[in-house]
Amino acid sequence: MPDASAATVPAPRLPSPPQDQPGYRTAWQLWHSAEHPDALAHLTLRSKSPVVLDALALAGTGGALTLAQLRAATGPRLLPDRARELAALALALAGMGRSVEDLHLATDLYLELRAGGALPTLSPIHHQAVGQALFLSGRHQVLREVVSDLPKLPDGIRLDLETDLTNPHLSGDPVPAQDHARWVELLGARFRHAGLETPRVEGTADHLFDRLSTDPALGGTVTSGPLVTVIMPCFQPDEGLLTSIASISNQTWGDLEILVVDDASGAGHEEIFARAVASDERARLVRMERNGGSYLGRNAALEQARGEFITFQDADDWSHPRRLEQQVRLLLDDDAAPASRSQAVRAKDDLTHQWFGYRSLRDNASSLLLRRSVIEAIGPFAPIRKGADSEYAERVTSRVGPVLDTGTPLAITRLRTGTLSRGDFTYQWSTPERLVFKGSYRAAHRRDDLSFPVPRSFLRGLPHAPTWESVPVAYLGDLSGDPTSAAESAATRKSAEVGARLWREMDGLPEDPTAALPRVGLWHLESPTPPQRKRAEMHDVWFDRIVASAGQLVPLTRLEPVVVERLVVLDPAVLLLAGAQPVRLEVSRVEVRLSPAVLEPDVSGLAVDLLEVGDVCRSAWGTAPRWVAEPGLADAERSALEDLVPGLISP
Repeated sequence: MPDASAATVPAPRLPSPPQDQPGYRTAWQLWHSAEHPDALAHLTLRSKSPVVLDALALAGTGGALTLAQLRAATGPRLLPDRARELAALALALAGMGRSVEDLHLATDLYLELRAGGALPTLSPIHHQAVGQALFLSGRHQVLREVVSDLPKLPDGIRLDLETDLTNPHLSGDPVPAQDHARWVELLGARFRHAGLETPRVEGTADHLFDRLSTDPALGGTVTSGPLVTVIMPCFQPDEGLLTSIASISNQTWGDLEILVVDDASGAGHEEIFARAVASDERARLVRMERNGGSYLGRNAALEQARGEFITFQDADDWSHPRRLEQQVRLLLDDDAAPASRSQAVRAKDDLTHQWFGYRSLRDNASSLLLRRSVIEAIGPFAPIRKGADSEYAERVTSRVGPVLDTGTPLAITRLRTGTLSRGDFTYQWSTPERLVFKGSYRAAHRRDDLSFPVPRSFLRGLPHAPTWESVPVAYLGDLSGDPTSAAESAATRKSAEVGARLWREMDGLPEDPTAALPRVGLWHLESPTPPQRKRAEMHDVWFDRIVASAGQLVPLTRLEPVVVERLVVLDPAVLLLAGAQPVRLEVSRVEVRLSPAVLEPDVSGLAVDLLEVGDVCRSAWGTAPRWVAEPGLADAERSALEDLVPGLISP
């Protein structure tokens, strides 16, 4: 590792670091290179990096305070001309969801902005953040006082907050009948506005969610029509299974077949499965010999399904009685339509709706209802543990035609901590495996192919999981630009240039998929400089090349438990924030490519902090990087690099 003076170029005088903390220089650089503070907020949420939080704190205090100092400060922290910056910091703190303390600091900052009259100047996402953060931090009474000062709250968010604030069951005190009735009326507003019967909340189940019902007289009122099979996979279910099957049993569409799939739940769950199946004579149990996840369970049930139309239901959700009727009628009215889908309202066990940054009303992926002929044409679900809903819906669209939507809320889906889907997403962030999976299957669809790489976590414990454990070489860089085109925007030009060099380098690899060639890994991380509001994902042409390589090129993420013998870092900036999230990828040797352009100051007046890059490598992989000259440099460029970075080696 070169010394500090050799690894950097002369820079403007920085504010004195408060405690010479790691990442301070990068935080200062990010602050000065961001065109808008919300871009820093979004970068924080995507990277989960405390370095970017410090950049926001510096931006919000004019360079005076890091986040730790701001947290410890007493009295007002609002500078008259820094409202946007402090709002961006509050948004990032609340959206990261690290702790209740962060939520409290976020709401404190928003309340200071309110006291200073700045709330009306902020965009709608900040009004939403104020409301949701106050509710999630338990400051319900403060929210009641503040909500009238949030005119830019989206209507749906306002309805959810009003409903949740009215929920009389949250206090734990006895609930007067009129308070319960007022809350239930608000809870059913979306259904009523869609011309639907509103849900009831009755009974004594432990969770309010499991007290959902509607008029039992609605069940089976549509007495003629094609058979509909409802497939309900579940693993070690609780009382939610009974709620779910009861909502299907009470569908107005009477000609039903209900297949409940026991995904090898094991001993101790026989009784609840027996109760579920016994509750409706149209239901029967499908048992899996080994646990494989809900999509393998769906595929097993598809082999037994008799319905002309087939749909699905998660084992702890609640469907409105008219869900199947409305979705089937869409297909009966349009012979060319392959499938239909409806919307759902997310709610927790206590029937509150708040998940920071998200609206409760959404497309209901598990409501997909298909013609049997479509399934026969395009095949079953991908045999993976998660994500197959998204792939399947897009496969239907790409191979057969667009999925029709009812445009109405016809379910309440349960939102629980620790579920496979919720754990993969927070506001503005998702696991890198989800992004790689999406890019891979879309590339396969463009080729009309069902063969594409799947992250290992999606195949956990399945017999067809990959057995290879290492790659000789992998390339890491921002691969969001199109490496095959020179027509790039200013925001993607650098990544396109980096990608183009790699594209040319890889052109020497044979494309014969039958050849015994070593695997090459591709690892995409977005460059944090300058910060962008929108996440920069790996460009489609890279995924096209990966899928076409038939396994020679493999997409990697930080969570892949794979050994990389040699990791080539195409742009050192992508490592600046990489230490903020867990890394399971093991690396034996790291080579960081340098060029004079890499060490040139950006708009902040600073170049990439190579000392920080070295620290990230040592922290993640226990090894210092080797500094390597970019291939193809002119002699003068290489000489200039050697003056700045002693010990530079040839590629």
